[in-house]
Amino acid sequence: MDSLTSWANDIKEYALNQALSGKCWTGWKLVEGRSIRKYIDESKVAETVQAIGKNPYGEPKLLGITEMTKLLGGKKHFEELLGSLVEKPQGKPTLVPKSDKRPEWNTAQNDFKEEN
Repeated sequence: MDSLTSWANDIKEYALNQALSGKCWTGWKLVEGRSIRKYIDESKVAETVQAIGKNPYGEPKLLGITEMTKLLGGKKHFEELLGSLVEKPQGKPTLVPKSDKRPEWNTAQNDFKEEN
């Protein structure tokens, strides 16, 4: 079973690499994959939250983004206080069916394609 899984993963990786090089697969497209938000500067986050009288630490480290959002009373207040201290890196490209709602990944080849 492991060899079958490995073979399927090799096929997926090959198809993704070919798509990144400009190959168009019928019924498939490249999109930005999922990424996870993270703090840019944890000590600055802790200072900011402590300045409004709240404890930013779970046991024994800084609360994660979801828990910190709850502690601060919701997304709006979180964004006001800490929005500049959080980043969401670009997700790795992934190959998905054309029916996927995410916008198509903009490859370098598409950047240099002539408009008709």
